[in-house]
Amino acid sequence: MGYASRLEEIGFPEFTTKLVSDTFDALIAANIRQQQAYIELLTATSKSLTAFINDTKDDITPAEIVQLFSAILPPRDAQPEGSPTGIVVGQSLTADEVRSVNEALTVTDGSATSNNDVATSGAINATKYAALVDAAAKRIAANKYTLLTEMVKIGMLRLVVTDGKIETRLNFNAYGSDSFSRYTNDATRSSFAVRAQAQSGGLVSLWVKASASTQFSTMRVSTVNTASNSDSGVNVEVMGGVTINFRTDYLPLAQN
Repeated sequence: MGYASRLEEIGFPEFTTKLVSDTFDALIAANIRQQQAYIELLTATSKSLTAFINDTKDDITPAEIVQLFSAILPPRDAQPEGSPTGIVVGQSLTADEVRSVNEALTVTDGSATSNNDVATSGAINATKYAALVDAAAKRIAANKYTLLTEMVKIGMLRLVVTDGKIETRLNFNAYGSDSFSRYTNDATRSSFAVRAQAQSGGLVSLWVKASASTQFSTMRVSTVNTASNSDSGVNVEVMGGVTINFRTDYLPLAQN
């Protein structure tokens, strides 16, 4: 059969080439993403605390601010449908609550000091609440800065490829079959008939007229059934697999 001559149409070399190139591209892209994360971390921690707060405080989400408010001042009457914090517009703060809020929002560091004394006694209006939100965003940004600097001191772990295996496989099967059958059926039938006739003019007639005839017939029927079948096809299975082994590598970030 001529199926084997069409093997090149499957594109198996192209399949193998793409699998190898895609695997290497994925490894290189993963390594670049790790390097970018390290660079972003070092760039962020190289800033002063004041610069970091000013650059990131606008990125603090309302959910983070409400979570901080909940930790600083829980609601007096906890209700499922109520606010998760006592720092809301219309709520009044006592002197002790004001002291607790201002202490929690204070940012103190070697490179920046901000007392954030924005909480005051009495009812919280929209202006006071906006000032509390801004102070909370600064406090959260400072917490993130502290976390990042500690990560730099500890160092980070990265994934390093040690070895791997790329495997491709092609199964190519061609098959064909032909069959022919013929069935013949013959049937023969023969018949023989005799016919006789006698006639007389009277009971005493001396003359008797008689006649006789014979008939023979033959019938033959012949039937022929012919069947011819042909079946052929090609079964192609292309498979590929990649096995990559990693190990953990320690990357020191702090420069002594």
